[in-house]
Amino acid sequence: MAAQMQWLSPVSLQELVAAPVFRRTDDSDNGDLAIMLTGGGARAAYQVGLLRGIARHFPNLRFQIITGASAGAINAIFLAAHEGTLTEKIDNMAEAWSELQCDHIFRFDVRSVIPFRSALASLFPRHKWSRPHGVFDTTPLRRLLERVLHTDSGVPIDGVIRNVRSGDLHAVALITLDYSTGQSVRWVQGRAMDVFEGPNRRSARTELTIEHVLASAALPFVFPAVRIGSQWHGDGGIRLAAPLSSAVHLGAGRIVAMSTGYQRTADEADTPVVTGYPPAMQILSQLVNAVFIDAIEEDVTRMERMNDMIRRLSPAERNGFKPIDLLVLRPSVDLGKLAAEYEQYLPRSLKMLMRSLGTKETASPDFISMLMFEPRYTERLLAIGEADVESRLDELRCFFEEDAQALSAV
Repeated sequence: MAAQMQWLSPVSLQELVAAPVFRRTDDSDNGDLAIMLTGGGARAAYQVGLLRGIARHFPNLRFQIITGASAGAINAIFLAAHEGTLTEKIDNMAEAWSELQCDHIFRFDVRSVIPFRSALASLFPRHKWSRPHGVFDTTPLRRLLERVLHTDSGVPIDGVIRNVRSGDLHAVALITLDYSTGQSVRWVQGRAMDVFEGPNRRSARTELTIEHVLASAALPFVFPAVRIGSQWHGDGGIRLAAPLSSAVHLGAGRIVAMSTGYQRTADEADTPVVTGYPPAMQILSQLVNAVFIDAIEEDVTRMERMNDMIRRLSPAERNGFKPIDLLVLRPSVDLGKLAAEYEQYLPRSLKMLMRSLGTKETASPDFISMLMFEPRYTERLLAIGEADVESRLDELRCFFEEDAQALSAV
């Protein structure tokens, strides 16, 4: 067996086996079909385009496990809460995304970015200069979620309860960051999970509410943290080292991972997008990519290596591990660079703030793409997602073949 492991270098076997992603202990079947929806702010419209393309060719496809983090949590809860065929769900979701504008998601108050505001609040606690909880007020997003999910804040989402009860949905998980403890929290509704916890992560069974969605999508500093129970939670993409793990521990045998991060070529990666000293916008963009985009790529690489290792072992040597079939869908276009073409359509106050940070000084303002909730941009992303599905249709047919056969037999 030692000889079989030599090919793993430079990644150690201990590192791979310790990763909280790959163990499946249920030998009764090949596991459920799961979908993992990652972050990216307004770029999550690309995921809806992918789903619309998939629904066109596989209208009755069913994801038994749905997981989401950051902006992907919004799409995840929409899928989990609505009933009907995949086509019906995605048509409604795409319509909602097509109509989105910035003021449907957040309100921007320029006073929230005035220097020393927090200092003034501490000096004059009874003055109107209260401490800002975020640059943007996400009350409009809360109202939007209440409308599209047909529920009120603080109340369990009925659609999720019904879908779990009927068996159409086996489990849904949303990820947040507990700011008080620094732990990544996996909120699970539905099937009991194969729990894998550690000092920086924990799981909690719950009935999901709008607060869980808002918290998962609460971009740090930009959007305010959300209170769940006695603690304040923020964006689930932070500290999420293994985005695929939730689906695996919920019983997935096959995972469709939808990323909003463009995979650059070697030449593109070596080409500077700024000249001279990097503006704040460029630095923010790199932070955004590191926190919300890069983690899924690392996790995919880890899973592919682990799958390769498991397949090389005999069943007796696998110790309960099984390979996970994985399909990763990424944009064929750099969505960050694309956002630069639509910057002019942002609300005036937001556009002024972004330009003060150097939007015009970088060719790839990834940070601004996260706030680009404008119909021209989101419609373009929907179209790119659909086109990317068409370009990989043979691969998708092969991946979903088992599901298509099961549905035809019903």
